[in-house]
Amino acid sequence: MRAALTPIIGQQGVIALYRRSLHLCASTHPRLACTYDNLQTPMDLIELKTVLVEQDESDAQFFGEMLLTTLYELLTTLIGPSLTARLLRGVWQPSLSETPSQENSP
Repeated sequence: MRAALTPIIGQQGVIALYRRSLHLCASTHPRLACTYDNLQTPMDLIELKTVLVEQDESDAQFFGEMLLTTLYELLTTLIGPSLTARLLRGVWQPSLSETPSQENSP
């Protein structure tokens, strides 16, 4: 995601988006607050992985999903859904429960 977004919003923009996503996840889901508090550096994905490994599997998966979903939603509000989808096409896979747009016929 970082490689796809840096040319558009810059390195500092990517870091800000990541940090804002972390903050929103922690404030929306109190059980994630301790995970957020344990992340000290601006965007250290190794540190994030280390913190997630310390969680039980369901909490780590929940936090990861919430973080990615929040980041995607924030990016959509900044640059729009079409550009977000195009930029993240190679890294963001829609949920298996979502129906592709061409299959949404009445």
